[in-house]
Amino acid sequence: MFVKVTPRKKKGKTYYYAELVESYRENGKVKHKRLLYFGSVDLDTANRLKIAFSKNFDSFTNIDKVEFSSAVSYGNYYLLNNLSLSLGIFEFFKNNFQSTDDHLTAQTAVEYIKAMVFQRIIQPDSKLALVENYKATPLKHFLLLENKLDLQSLYRSLEVLEENFPQVEQYLYQLAVDKYKQNKKELYYDITSSYFEGNKCIIAEFGYSRDKRKDKEQIIIGLVTTANGFPIKCNIYPGNRPDKTTVVEVVEQLKKEYPIDEVVFVGDRGMLTAKNLKVIEELEQKYVMAIPRAWSKKYLKNIEIKADEMDKIDDELYAKFITSSDNRQRFLLCLNINKKTDDNNYRQNCLDKIKEELDRLIDGIGKNRNIKSKDDAMKKAGAITKLNNTGKYFIINSIDSDINPLGFTLTYHLKKDKLESDRRLDGTFLIQTNEDNYSKKKLLDVYKNLSKVENAFKIIKNDLDIRPMFHRKESRVKGHVYICVISYFLMIAIEYISKKNNLNKSARNILRILDKIKLLGINLPNGGKKYSITSLDNELKEILKIFKVKKMEVPEV
Repeated sequence: MFVKVTPRKKKGKTYYYAELVESYRENGKVKHKRLLYFGSVDLDTANRLKIAFSKNFDSFTNIDKVEFSSAVSYGNYYLLNNLSLSLGIFEFFKNNFQSTDDHLTAQTAVEYIKAMVFQRIIQPDSKLALVENYKATPLKHFLLLENKLDLQSLYRSLEVLEENFPQVEQYLYQLAVDKYKQNKKELYYDITSSYFEGNKCIIAEFGYSRDKRKDKEQIIIGLVTTANGFPIKCNIYPGNRPDKTTVVEVVEQLKKEYPIDEVVFVGDRGMLTAKNLKVIEELEQKYVMAIPRAWSKKYLKNIEIKADEMDKIDDELYAKFITSSDNRQRFLLCLNINKKTDDNNYRQNCLDKIKEELDRLIDGIGKNRNIKSKDDAMKKAGAITKLNNTGKYFIINSIDSDINPLGFTLTYHLKKDKLESDRRLDGTFLIQTNEDNYSKKKLLDVYKNLSKVENAFKIIKNDLDIRPMFHRKESRVKGHVYICVISYFLMIAIEYISKKNNLNKSARNILRILDKIKLLGINLPNGGKKYSITSLDNELKEILKIFKVKKMEVPEV
């Protein structure tokens, strides 16, 4: 039973006629039986009639007396809850976590972990902000907690997560392989750093900062992902740990902890050392790594680098295997002709800039009051060569000059051999592997997927706001990072489902769109309370359909 409103136009004016009808079927067709006719009404009255006879309202509700007590984001939280239920993540945590904290059970800790994961994805902020803003979110409808959060319980929950994270990694691995059909052989590894506010965390150390914050202590995070970016392992190291020293440990962990017979370990240039490769081979595992540019010169010294003598992979990319004195290794030389042009043009622009500045310096000797000696001039020239990385090609000398008032001038010339040696490698990169079965294209595809780990760190740092960190206890620092890893897994799952269904929207964009769905708290005139959600447009319905949300449930009071 519902109110049907029929608009009719007469002499350019629209009139509305309302009637109470009931649907029925006759010969397979839906028809309406009139129960009550209201006659001609204005549009406002028509809408009120619709609300009054809606199944969501009592028959005699006066719409003017309805109070909307709250309106909070709902669609994005609902999707996360629906997805986590389908994956069984938090249910698994509840059934398998153990807590050594006398003040917090494992089951309660999991509820707090869920709250932190949802916050980290939707509105990343501090733990204190989560406690203070809890009532302004719909989290209470998705958690088995009271109407408030306890800050100390949040912190303790981080410790519980840290204690049990090896089980989390195993479960994420199984989800990636079984649910999302990820290749369990080719695994990707990379490292990043994340800095701290304060200086009391025992694993925070000064080291090479990828955040360009040399003034801050940091930790090192090593992440292993599948080809599609699903994280399956995360290690955390002191901030001064060199990248290359973590590789053997990770490979040994993968072999020991996961049901994998053979791993193809894919890493970037910083991971490639003779010791690392030796250990990987001793463990009877495979690897794919790019060779550092300095090493490439040695391997490519007597190799012709011409596109017409290589196999064409696509419009820009060419490749060929080159011979190696070590039969266990294979080297794939790759040439991107567009990047070769770009590299050449960029270098030339940098050279021209330094030449221009040096010419201006030489012309000003004897005129510039700040240059009074050869030392002054050479220091200024040295500063100019540091404007960009082509300064290494310049040789600068001072010579006596009777023409110049100071009695000297400067000259410069280029290291042509070094310049040509580097120019020859423009647009190239060299991949090393001990995997015999990969074709050129397969090897390239495997290596290119390494960017998925780099993208993981971008999302963890930018979208999930892992920084800055204020925790002091090692277990809480690690717990905070692990919250980000679980959050990232859910975001990758959203993007994977999106791409598979040709939606092609990022997880961040999907959640932003679903944020339009608000949960309304409604106080009724009779003292009762109900919840309702805002209406769904076609875009929202399409997204929910893709994620198998047939009907968005409204919480019961």
